[in-house]
Amino acid sequence: MTVQLIGGEMLQWSDLSGTHGPLPAGGPALLPLPAGTGGRTLVAGPHDPALIDAVPADQVTVLVRGVADAEALAARYSARPGVAVCCGSLEKLAAAPAYDTVIALDGLGRLCTPEAPDLSWDEMLGQLLAVLRPGGRLLLGVENPFGLHRLLALPPAPADTDWVAPDGPSGPADLHSRLAAAGVPVVREYAAYPTPGTPAALLGAEVLADPGLRGYLAATLAGARPAPQLLADPDRLVTGALRHGLAASLAPAWILLAGDIAAGPAALTANGELRLDGGAWVRGDGTPIPIGRTLEDLVLDACGRRAMPVVRELLTAWQDGPAAGVPAGQVVVDAAGACHGLTAPASPASPAPPVEALRRLAATLIGGGYAHLWPSPADEAELTALLAGMAGRELDPHSVPAGDPAGARPGAGSVRELMVARDRLEQELADARAKHEFYERTIASRDAELKRVRQMNALLSATVPGKAATTLVGGLKAGRRAMRSVVKRPRD
Repeated sequence: MTVQLIGGEMLQWSDLSGTHGPLPAGGPALLPLPAGTGGRTLVAGPHDPALIDAVPADQVTVLVRGVADAEALAARYSARPGVAVCCGSLEKLAAAPAYDTVIALDGLGRLCTPEAPDLSWDEMLGQLLAVLRPGGRLLLGVENPFGLHRLLALPPAPADTDWVAPDGPSGPADLHSRLAAAGVPVVREYAAYPTPGTPAALLGAEVLADPGLRGYLAATLAGARPAPQLLADPDRLVTGALRHGLAASLAPAWILLAGDIAAGPAALTANGELRLDGGAWVRGDGTPIPIGRTLEDLVLDACGRRAMPVVRELLTAWQDGPAAGVPAGQVVVDAAGACHGLTAPASPASPAPPVEALRRLAATLIGGGYAHLWPSPADEAELTALLAGMAGRELDPHSVPAGDPAGARPGAGSVRELMVARDRLEQELADARAKHEFYERTIASRDAELKRVRQMNALLSATVPGKAATTLVGGLKAGRRAMRSVVKRPRD
């Protein structure tokens, strides 16, 4: 297969490798989306090859701007008929004949080269829609510049792609109006978590609007971190965003299906798609989805209200059920109080020990700054033993397994959690220093008292009664030695 150079191509550049910026769009959550496309299809921008493989169309044109990427794709699809690879900038792509489907899940930021005219987001969208036939299908990904992945991120190192200044839409409503004005109405909108390019979950509007699914969604997104180190653990913020209806506005990205295209499932997660069946939410295989809040969220809420009996009931129901080894953030408690684990604790032959799940909950309470809700435990082992006692189990703190030094929870390396741990260690160090100073004062006082007693003994020993007492004691000791020798002779 020969690569078509259309102009504006970048000779020493690769978007697929991730060396000059983020990885291309891809991931299991995006793979089902191209299934509803067809006809003459354009895949615009860097996409994971597995995503291109999922395009069912017979005529597929792939547009990338790096020569290295174009050559790699041409070699990959040399044996697949109907696939053409173009290399260059979007404005150089011929608008005729128009495409039936345009897939740009990576967004618009990597469709043009530095030599291209300085275009706004609306102008780039117009160029992309210029190659789409009227009434065609559009799959578009848009990064949210005010998403959680940016709000929680540390200052990043400048990337080679930072010459592009994003000026995209301000929110989902703005996106809908812009695409509707362009003649491509939005059929389905997804909130993508936790990263824009490779999301692990796509959540539709009706899923986010159902309060009964917030526990399931929070458990699904728990532990999904957009970066190794963040300003704070995103799990609590995602839970709060779901509870207050801000999950769509704070999503790292939005995935839009527009034009003459099937609406698609209500949500796509690592556990499969979500759909309504007879008024109840089920997974793709028909498994019912538990309705309620996560156990971790309920425990924290009850602790904040000092409702210890409620905490005891929650912990008892958790540890007495089949989800005893599942982390509290992965357990959904329904209206009847039953605990549903969303992840298998372990293989049936070797189930996960419940103490490990209790220890992870203790690490969450301490690492999240909630240790003040408990009266006395200072470390994970003691708090784990206390939680086990509230659940009706006796546990020795010394038998609690040690956690991962890097943190049992994914959020242990976040700046907020590190500062909480630092403040806790400072308090423990201050307490240890206070004890040390108390012990030193006590020892010094006792040493002074002992020295005073010895001095008094020396003064008393120098007096006549003292000397007589010393002589008497010496005689008694000599008599005791003589008696021992007399008793020892007959035995020999």
